[in-house]
Amino acid sequence: MLPLRELQLRFAAALAPAATTDPGLLALVSARGALAPAQRLEIYADMYRARLVDVLREDFPRTLAHLGDDAFRALADRYLAQHPSTHPSVRHVGNQFADFLDGQVPVPPWLADLARLEWARVEVFDAPDAEPLRLADLKSVPPADWPALQLWPIPACRVVESPWPVHDLWTAGDVDFGQPLPDGPRPSAVRVWREGFSVSHAAMGERERRAFALVQRGEPFARLCAALEDDFDPEAAAREVGSLLMRWLEDEILAGPLRSCESS
Repeated sequence: MLPLRELQLRFAAALAPAATTDPGLLALVSARGALAPAQRLEIYADMYRARLVDVLREDFPRTLAHLGDDAFRALADRYLAQHPSTHPSVRHVGNQFADFLDGQVPVPPWLADLARLEWARVEVFDAPDAEPLRLADLKSVPPADWPALQLWPIPACRVVESPWPVHDLWTAGDVDFGQPLPDGPRPSAVRVWREGFSVSHAAMGERERRAFALVQRGEPFARLCAALEDDFDPEAAAREVGSLLMRWLEDEILAGPLRSCESS
């Protein structure tokens, strides 16, 4: 009898697509009844692959809606053959699916970015918790400290950028809305975040995208204001950043505690 760990590894290898026959494993499978050992193993392999396809369906519902079940299943089977699951948890099985969709035929050119938005939602749901920054925290900051103030996104926040309007594509993939597909490329940025157990996403305007990219890099508040001075005078730029800051606080996508460049 094989050691338990060795038996588990061999059994897992036998479930992979196009797995070669393992005589040592087959010798341990009962030969009683109408099914041969290889047929018994194939039943488990088919069930396992079907479960992985179901996981992909659950993680990429809008991609599934755009493709239809048959086309999605065919792509999922090809994906799993090229990228077999290597993690004990099926939660990670779709981590390369969006990249896999790039260049697949026949797949719309925007579909991979829609899948990236869906995967960002999966990642955000599982991201670590963090105490969000509150308005009261900012009210305690002396005016002289604001230029060096650093703001940070919570771990459960991602930004998906695309040459396509992925937010509209998400809506068009909802059968309850039935919106028409965009008729051509249109650059977009979507921020994805979690509040409690609820995952949300929202399209970002160009100014918000520019400012939030600086937040993600830990740039000080003064740099956020300077980044908008091509569109506004310095005073108006500060007001615009303040307006964005209120939106981010409301959505709870900024993390405490407060930091400044001088203390970091």
